[in-house]
Amino acid sequence: MSAEIKQPGDWRDQNNQRPVAGESRRFATGEAVFFSPLPIPTGQTPMDLDGSFLEVNDTYLDVGSSNFNKAFQARVMIASGMLLLIVSLIVGPSIAGLMSIGDPYGRTFIYIFIEFFSTGVVIGAWGAAGAAVLGLYVVISSTLTKSRTRPIRFNRQRREVCFFPHNSDEPVIQPWEELVSWLSVSTGSTGVGTMSTYTFGMAFDDPKADKVHFVNRGVATPIHGLGTWEAIRIYMEKGPQYCPGKAPYEGRHTFDQERADMHEEYRHNERSVPGVGWWYFSHAITWWRFPYWVAEWDHGFSMKSLPDSVSDWSRPLPPEQWVKPSAELNIQSARIEQAFTQGKGFSAYFETRINPE
Repeated sequence: MSAEIKQPGDWRDQNNQRPVAGESRRFATGEAVFFSPLPIPTGQTPMDLDGSFLEVNDTYLDVGSSNFNKAFQARVMIASGMLLLIVSLIVGPSIAGLMSIGDPYGRTFIYIFIEFFSTGVVIGAWGAAGAAVLGLYVVISSTLTKSRTRPIRFNRQRREVCFFPHNSDEPVIQPWEELVSWLSVSTGSTGVGTMSTYTFGMAFDDPKADKVHFVNRGVATPIHGLGTWEAIRIYMEKGPQYCPGKAPYEGRHTFDQERADMHEEYRHNERSVPGVGWWYFSHAITWWRFPYWVAEWDHGFSMKSLPDSVSDWSRPLPPEQWVKPSAELNIQSARIEQAFTQGKGFSAYFETRINPE
């Protein structure tokens, strides 16, 4: 193996001995519990809280980054510039004009308002331009970064996983039962106390490059990471009907749905008249449908096409050609499922210190 930086849960810290499901290993700042190789049931409810399931069908599952919250990101950028203009051109001059009451020089509200408005035009223009440049950079750079990565494709009929290393068009195909996955907890000091951070990780062997590719994602709690992994595992073992469906993407249809939901809330007295007014005002100053068009553009632009070899690999197979689970996996799965029926959870079964239940 190559000598890149060790990752939490890296089995190469254990004399290159690959882990097994349920094994717990210590590293510099914490501990990692492995869910595979031999991906056995975890007992956790399958979930996709981050909207990372981009495609779910009977042949494959794509796990990657959706455009969730892209419209909100665009709205925040637009609102920053618009608020600068409103303060510079309306609020500031109005406050200055109101202070004209009792002015010893006899200057009127209109006179002072226009004087400050002229200054506000310069300030607002430069401020809005700066906010626009920053906003464009944030929106476009995040989309470009996402476009350089392809989703991880889990093919349940072949029982294989396709992974593309960063900025590479060469896929790495990993047998499903040999994939290494884990949940790690790291503990660090903040100066006033200790803080724990959780990471869900997967590792893909790349024999051609003689290295291991790591995919790490921070999660809020162990349940988040374990629920995502269980959704992937149950898809591969039982099919799409047992796991969360395809995550919706944001677009102009999202705006229409949000407006319809707002009207429905008003009809059922769940939203007040001022609440309705605020909804229209907040969307008006953030350019109405435009942020949702940006989200739609992000979704289309960042969905990179797959090479022909992977498209062929992703085609459905006749049922008689589907790869079957190994006998060892069937035995291990039956044992832990029996333990679940007796009230024993995953962490208790393997006696780990990370409690994902």
